[in-house]
Amino acid sequence: MTTITYTTTIMKFLTTVFLVFCCAALPLWAQSGMSFTDFSKKLEPYFDKELIEDIPLQLPQGSDYRIWSWDVGDFSGDGFNDVAFAVKIMGDKRKIMNIYLLTDLEGYLTTVAQFQYYYVDLPLEVGVVIKENACYTTRKREEFSWVVRGYRYDMGSVILLDEFTTAKVDKYTRETYKNYQTLQTSERFLNTNTDETAFSTKYLSIPCYPRGRQMYRGYSGDAVSKSVDYVPKGAFFWGGENDCSYSVRSVYDDDFLYMTILVKDDELIIGRCDTCTADYVDIWFDTNQPGDDGERFVSKTKRSHKMSIRSSADSGLYCITARLGDFLERKPYIKLKTTDELEISQRSAVNQVKAVAAPRKNGYMVKLRIPFLLLGYESAPVDDKEITQLGCSIVVHDSDNEFRLEEEALICTSPFSELNPATYGTILFIPQEQWYGETTNLYTDALLKYLTELGF
Repeated sequence: MTTITYTTTIMKFLTTVFLVFCCAALPLWAQSGMSFTDFSKKLEPYFDKELIEDIPLQLPQGSDYRIWSWDVGDFSGDGFNDVAFAVKIMGDKRKIMNIYLLTDLEGYLTTVAQFQYYYVDLPLEVGVVIKENACYTTRKREEFSWVVRGYRYDMGSVILLDEFTTAKVDKYTRETYKNYQTLQTSERFLNTNTDETAFSTKYLSIPCYPRGRQMYRGYSGDAVSKSVDYVPKGAFFWGGENDCSYSVRSVYDDDFLYMTILVKDDELIIGRCDTCTADYVDIWFDTNQPGDDGERFVSKTKRSHKMSIRSSADSGLYCITARLGDFLERKPYIKLKTTDELEISQRSAVNQVKAVAAPRKNGYMVKLRIPFLLLGYESAPVDDKEITQLGCSIVVHDSDNEFRLEEEALICTSPFSELNPATYGTILFIPQEQWYGETTNLYTDALLKYLTELGF
C-alpha cells in the first residue's frame, strides 16, 4: 500500500473483502472456528513446515483455542509472506478476540503485534485482511459502528497507517478516514434512513505537539499541501506541486501557538508595496468548540435539538495574515480579521503576534508565534486526557505575475471557503503523553533492559 489517499470507498471494499472471506469459510468453521491442525493445513501452500511449527509456540499455552479469521500476504514489504489471524480462547466467556500479526524474522515466524478486541454478537465481527503491504484489522463496536485499521511492520516497528470508522450521529451515519502518515482526513455524513450523502469533505489534519517534543519514526508532524483538491481558487493557473506547495508544522506551549510553513514556489512575488500583488499566507481559525459529541461539522438547534451541517458561523472565526515584506528593508507584518469584536485583552495580544519570513532556494519560509489570548483562550486549549480539535486552514496565496492579480491561486489545507466552517481543516492539540497515530517498536523492552543492566 502506498500510504496515501485511501478513500472511504476503498476502506468499505476492504471490509467487504473480509466479510466475503468469512462467508466463504462458513461451512467449515462458522460455529466454532477451526483447530490449529486445520489451520496449519491451510498454511502449507504458503510456508515451510518449520515456519508453521513456530506459530503455536506463540499462542496461549495450556488453553484450547480456535482460529476464526486469517489471511496470508506481505504486510512487512520484504516480498515474503506474512500471516495474521484472529483467535478465540475456548472457555473464556468474555467476548474477546485476540489478533496476531506474524512475520518472518531471521528464519522464524515471529509475532510482531497482538491486539485484543471485543465483539458484539459473533466472533466473526473481528477479522483480518492483508492487502497491498498492509494488514487491516476489522471489528464491530456497536450497531452502525465499525473500525478498520491498517498496520505495517517496518524496521522493527509496527506502524498504524490509517483508520476507517463509522458511527451514528443523530440521524446521520458518519464515515471518517484518517491517514496517520500523510495526515489526510476525509469525512462523510449519510442520512441513515435514505443512505444519501448529506455532507462530505477532505482536509489535512495538523498535529500540534507540546514544544520540545521529539518526533519518533512512525509519527508524522508535517502536513503537506500539494493536491488540486485543496486549490479552491485559481486551479487553472496553478501548475502543480512545483509551482506552489508547502508543508506546515505546529507546536504549542502554555501561552503561544507556533507554526512553521515551508513554501515551495517557482516564482516568488514579494510586491513593491504593502498593498501590491504578492505572495502571502493566511491562517484561519474556527474557535467554536465542538459539541458534547465531539462533532465540529454538525450543530444542534437550541429549540428543536435537530442536527444539521454547520455551514456558517456568526462568531469565533479569526484570520491572521502574514505578509512577507521584501526580505530586506520591509519587514514581514501581520493583519487580523475576525467575526468578533475584540476584548481589551485580545487587542493587546495582537501586538504579541510575531512573524519571521525568509527566502529559500525554491521558495520561502514563514514562522509565526500566535498568543492563545488573541483567539479567546487564557492558555493552550489542551485536555490532558484527549486530543482537542479546532477548525484551522492554512491558505497560501500564490501569484506568478505581479500585474495579474486575477491569476492568483489559493493553495490550502482544505477545500476552503472563508465563512463556511465546514470547509476548514483541523488543528489537533496533542496532550503531553499522547500521539496522533500509533507505533510500537519490538526492541524497546530489550533496549530498556540492556540500559538498566548498564546502570542507566
